[in-house]
Amino acid sequence: MKLRKPFNLRRFLLMLLVVVSIFVIDYIRISGYEMTKKRKDAERTTEGVLKCEEDEVYYDLVNSNGDIDWSRLDSTLEYIHLEYDLSDFHLVNLIRIIYEYGELIPEEYKRKIEEVLFNFRYWWDEPGENGMCYWSENHQILFASAEYLVGQKYPEVHFPRSGMTGSQHMEKARKRILDWLEMRWNYGFTEFYSAAYYPEDMGALINIIDLSGEDEVVRKSQIILDLLMYDVASQTSNNTMFVSVTGRAYERGRTGAPWVNSFRGLTNYYWGDGTEIDADMIYAIMRSKRYKLPSVFTEIAKDSSNVAIKQCNGLNISDLKKEGYYGTDDLSMMMQWGMECFSNPEIIRNTMAHIRRCNMFSNKFLTDTKYLDFTLIKVLHLEPILSRALKMQTNGAAIQQGHTYTYKTKDYSLYTVQNHHPGTYGSQQHVSGMNIGNHFSIFHMHPARLGGDKDASPGYWVGYGHMPHSVQDRNVSLSIYNTPEKKAIMELDLIDFTHAYFPTEKFDTAYVSGRYAFGKKGDAYCALIGSNDLKLKDGSTDDVVQQGKQSFWIIEAGSKSEDGTFQKFMERIINNKVEFSTSSLELTYVSKGRTFGLQFDHEFTIDGQTVNTRYPRYDSPYVWSGYKPKAIEFAHNGKSLFLDFKNMKREMQ
Repeated sequence: MKLRKPFNLRRFLLMLLVVVSIFVIDYIRISGYEMTKKRKDAERTTEGVLKCEEDEVYYDLVNSNGDIDWSRLDSTLEYIHLEYDLSDFHLVNLIRIIYEYGELIPEEYKRKIEEVLFNFRYWWDEPGENGMCYWSENHQILFASAEYLVGQKYPEVHFPRSGMTGSQHMEKARKRILDWLEMRWNYGFTEFYSAAYYPEDMGALINIIDLSGEDEVVRKSQIILDLLMYDVASQTSNNTMFVSVTGRAYERGRTGAPWVNSFRGLTNYYWGDGTEIDADMIYAIMRSKRYKLPSVFTEIAKDSSNVAIKQCNGLNISDLKKEGYYGTDDLSMMMQWGMECFSNPEIIRNTMAHIRRCNMFSNKFLTDTKYLDFTLIKVLHLEPILSRALKMQTNGAAIQQGHTYTYKTKDYSLYTVQNHHPGTYGSQQHVSGMNIGNHFSIFHMHPARLGGDKDASPGYWVGYGHMPHSVQDRNVSLSIYNTPEKKAIMELDLIDFTHAYFPTEKFDTAYVSGRYAFGKKGDAYCALIGSNDLKLKDGSTDDVVQQGKQSFWIIEAGSKSEDGTFQKFMERIINNKVEFSTSSLELTYVSKGRTFGLQFDHEFTIDGQTVNTRYPRYDSPYVWSGYKPKAIEFAHNGKSLFLDFKNMKREMQ
C-alpha cells in the first residue's frame, strides 16, 4: 500500500509567494506601458474624407496651376514626422513630388522633406514606437512602396532611425513588395472588393509602376493592379458605383454614398463620362505612362447582360499551416495580420511573440494585448484557452476566405458572401446587399452596439454583432440570424433585433408594411421580407428594424423588364410562400417556381438539390481560374488580357 505524502504547507506557501511575486512584478511592468497617440485630428472635407495637402500640391504641379505655396506641405510633414497613423497615406504623393518635381522644390523644403523621410519608421521591426497601423493589407504595400522608392532615390544616404543605407532599405522593401504581390496572385485580396482600401493599394502600386527602375517589380505590380481593376470592373454597378460584399467596409461603403471615396470618380473616368478626378491619392493613375487600363475591363464594366460572377478571395485561418504562413517570421505575420487575425486561438501566441519582438504594446490598436503579457500566461500557454473561454469579440476582426456571388443586370446588382462563418462576430465584413442601379444600396445586419460613431468597428452600421448565414442564387438572397441568448463576457453588447438600411426617401416609391418593405427606383425594384414585422425606427427614414433574436431576411431583386409593373412585382412577392421555424432555424421560400431552402449553419438547397457555394478563384463568363494559377486570361466582347505572374507576361488584345 502506497503512503500518501503529507501536505507540505511550507512548500505550498513558498510556491504561492513565487506566483504572487511574479504577478506583482508583471503588473508593475505592464502598468508602465505608455500608449502612443494613434492619430492627429486631421482636417477633413465637408463629406468627412481625410484632407491631404500633398495631394493638392501634386495636383497643382501636374496641372501647372501657378506658383506653388510650399508651406502647404507643413502640416503633411509634421503629420509624418510625428508618425501618426495613416502617415503612409500621406507619403504616396509626397514621394511623387520629390521624384517628378524635385527641381522645383525650394532648398528649404527639400531639406525638410528629406529629414522626415530619412528618419521615418518604415516597418514594424525598426527601432522606436508609434501608433501607426503597419499590418493590414493596404498598409503593408503602402509602407513597402514608400520604403522602396525612398531607398531607390537616396541609395547612399545613411538613415539614422534604422542605421541602414537607402539601398539597404530598397532591398529590404523589395522583398516585401514581391511577397505581397505573390500572395495577391495566389489567393486574391484579403480586403476583397473594399471601396475603402482598394484606393490605397492602387496608390502604392501606381507609384511602384511609374517610379521603380526594376523590371520585375514593375511588371508584377502591373499584373496585380490588373487583378484589382478586374474586381472593380466586375463589381461596379451601372459603370460608376463600386459597392459590393467585402472584407472591410464602413457605413458609407455599404450604403453607396456618392462621396464614398475617389473610386466613384475613377470608375466614372474609365466607364462613365470620362471626367478626371481631382486631387487624390490615386490621381496619378490617370496620368501614368506605364499603366494603361486593359480594354477588356471596360467591356466587362459596361456589360449590361444578366450575369453571375463567382469568386474566391483570401484564406481561412485553417489554411495557414498548409500554405506555409503559420509561423512568426515576417512573411507569416504579413499574411496573418493582413487577415486581421490577432486574438484568434490559433494565432494569439504568434501575435504576442510578434508584439514583444517589435515593441508594439504602446500602439493604440494593440495596447489591450498588454493584459496577456503576464509571464505565467506565456509559460503555461494559456493564451488560446483564454481566447476561447472569453469568446473575444476581437476574433471577429479576422477576414477569412470569402466565396462571393454577384448577380448583375442593367438595373441592379445583388451580392452575397456565401455561407460566411454564420453566427460569428464580424468587425467590418459586409456579407449581403443590393445596389439599386448606381444610386444607393440596401442591406441588413445585426448591430454590435447602439449609438456611437457611425464608423465604429463593429458598431450600429459597421460589421455585425453576429453574422448571418447568407446565401444567394441569381436575384434572391436568404439570410438567417441566430443571436445567442446570453452576452459573452467580452462582447460589446447583445442586441435583440436586426435592422436594414432602406432609405425610403431615396426611392421613387417605397412602402414598409407588415413583414414587407418594397422600393422602386427607375426600373429597379427590390423587396425585403422579414420573419417579423418591419418598422421604420422612430424619427428615421432609412432604418428598418425587425425585432427578434432568431429571424430571417429575404432580399428579392426585380425590374420592369423582368416583372412588369411595380404593382405586379409587389403582388407576386406577397403571394410567395414563406415558412420559417425559430427552433430548427429552417427557412423555405418559393419564388417564380423555384423552392429555396436554408437551415442555419447547414446546407442551401434549390428544388431539393444542394447548391455548391464553394468556388474556384474565378468563375464568370469573363474568366475561369483555380487557386494559385499558372496563368489567368480575361476575355469579353472581342477583347482579352493574358497574365502570367511568374514569367511576367502581360498580353492585351
